[in-house]
Amino acid sequence: MDILPDPSRCAVLVVELQNDMVHESQAEQKGLGGALAAQIQRRGILPKVAELLATARELEVPVFYINVANRPGVPRPRARIYQIAEKRGPTLVAGTWGAETHVTVQPGPDDFVLERTLSVDGSHGTPLYPLLSRLKRDQLILTGISTTLAVEGLVRASLNRGLECWVAEDCCASFPHEWHEWSIRNVLPLLATIGSSAELGSALRAQPQPAP
Repeated sequence: MDILPDPSRCAVLVVELQNDMVHESQAEQKGLGGALAAQIQRRGILPKVAELLATARELEVPVFYINVANRPGVPRPRARIYQIAEKRGPTLVAGTWGAETHVTVQPGPDDFVLERTLSVDGSHGTPLYPLLSRLKRDQLILTGISTTLAVEGLVRASLNRGLECWVAEDCCASFPHEWHEWSIRNVLPLLATIGSSAELGSALRAQPQPAP
């Protein structure tokens, strides 16, 4: 990578790695959640995210969880993706196991967990950008699902606000996998720096650390 993230300026985003979409028990299920869970398991994504998060926390890089929290009686956004996702019934319902982050990458006590109900944009309706501003963080490393929707959307929204982005390719997934590959090769390189979790972790460690 030609441009390296600075641990004193960056934060890590964990996007929608919630049980209904990524848990191994969902991998044989029909529908979008099952397809994404199968991709997550096949590519070994969760352990790679966990390792990157361990590095971030060690270096005191803030970690933000960007989650969906659907609520009964509140209509979903008018996008076809939600109609497809809910063919197998309600998903990512606030307060249920399905809406919890997978235990492999669960939040730590100092992490930020931001939930949204009404938007496709993972940042809309959350205090993500005000918090980043208060923390003086203008660089983001993104992980999660799906590459072509939530991750791409957050990259665009962040660029519009003057932030710089990195995407951990082996920590993201879409279904079908070809869509992930297309985005990583043709779309996201125009907007962000692409790297592996190992490359990004090494880059964070390589930067000079502030004196204690």
